[in-house]
This record gives sequence, C-alpha cells and structure tokens, in this order.
Amino acid sequence: MKRYAARYTLEFLVIFLGVLISFSVQQWSEDKSDAQETRRLIYTLTTEIESNLGYCQEHLKQLRNMQLVNQAVLDESRLDRDFLIAQHNQHPFGHSYLDDGKYRYWTTEEDYKKLHLWMVTWWNTFAQNEIFFNSLVASGLLLHIEDPQLRESIEAVYTTKKKRVAVTEEQLRANSEKIFLWAEDKRDNSEVSRTRADIFDNDFDLPLRNLLEDRSHRIGLRIMSLEYYIASLEALKTDLGEVFADQGSSSEISG
Repeated sequence: MKRYAARYTLEFLVIFLGVLISFSVQQWSEDKSDAQETRRLIYTLTTEIESNLGYCQEHLKQLRNMQLVNQAVLDESRLDRDFLIAQHNQHPFGHSYLDDGKYRYWTTEEDYKKLHLWMVTWWNTFAQNEIFFNSLVASGLLLHIEDPQLRESIEAVYTTKKKRVAVTEEQLRANSEKIFLWAEDKRDNSEVSRTRADIFDNDFDLPLRNLLEDRSHRIGLRIMSLEYYIASLEALKTDLGEVFADQGSSSEISG
C-alpha cells in the first residue's frame, strides 16, 4: 500500500513539475515576446523622431529665412517684385517636394511667375510625421512601455508641446490673412482697376508696415516655439535610447 502511495505521489510530483515547467517556459516566452515588442516599438518610434528632427530643423531654417526676408522688406520699405525675388534667392523658404521627398526651394524665374507676393503672406505649414505614434495610441501598444513618466513624455511631445507650435503657426496665418485683406481693401476702394502687385509696389503705408512688423513678431514666436519643440524631441530620443540600451540592443539606435 505504501508502495502504491509513493508511486502515485511520485507521478503527481512529475505531472506537477511538468505543468510548472511548461507554465514557466510559456511565461518566459511571453515575457520575451513582450520585451521584443517593446524594443521594436521603441526603435520604430525613435526612427520616426529622428525623421521629425530632420524635418523640424529644415522647417526652422525656412522660418529664419522668412524672418530675414520680412526684415529686409521693413528696412527698405519695398515690396516690388525684383527686390522680393533677390531677397528670397538669398534666403529661400518657399518650396515644393520632389518625388524622392526632398525639398526643392523656389529660386527660378518660373517659380516666381505671378507668385512673388507670397513672400510676405506665407506661413509655411508645419506637418511632421506622426503615423507610428498615432498607431501606437490607437492600438494601445503605447502601454507596452511600462515607465509611466516615459509614456507621458511621449504623449506630451506629440500633443501638448506640439500644440505650442500649432498655435504660433495659426497666429502667423491670421496675420497673413490680414495682409491679404489690406490689399483687397485697397483694390476695392480704388477708382481704377488695380492689380495686387501694383498695390504692394506702390502703397507701402503705415497700416501695411504695422502688419509686417506684427508678421516679424509672429515669425519670431514660431521660431522660438519650434526651437523648444526640437529640444523636447531630442530629449525624448535620448530617453528612448537609454531604455532601449537597458534592454540590451543599444547598437540599433545611433546617437
């Protein structure tokens, strides 16, 4: 009887240990899979941030050139076509995109055909890449990052801190619309038919100067907000890199 009891006890222990080992292996496999998924999403998010840093730096250069052109207009009280083209050729910010995604700044005669007045009315829309971040939020995968402070930092960079960039962009856009309205009011109140180019060339008055001075101020705010945003992107990239390195794969993210 004791022999049977010992046998059944041994069989039970073998089965129990087998189940325990199987459960442990499964848990280990799931933990490993979760860790790999976390490393993958951190790496991909860091890649998106690196791309956005490049975009933001180029956008910052455009805004600084925009400010230089606007200041030259204020210094010379000139908005004639030749003057604007010369200024923009020296400090270009108007652009389009080539098929490979690279910038092509507008500096040819064809680029300026009937379009030179945008140099004092454009605001340059900010449109960084947020596809992967949005997919993380929509799928819930952002929760794979266990550190709550890091998750909050990621969300803040893509929402709260980016909002400041959006607000200053909207302020500059509103100023641009006022400049358009200034020109339209001049046309509507003229006794003869006049083009916008003629009005900008010859009617540089105090209201327009005030609008252009406000434009300089708004551009300056855009520059400042974007500089802060770039700093927050760089800080987040560093934090993500440290987490990635702690998980043993730091070589995949370069400084």
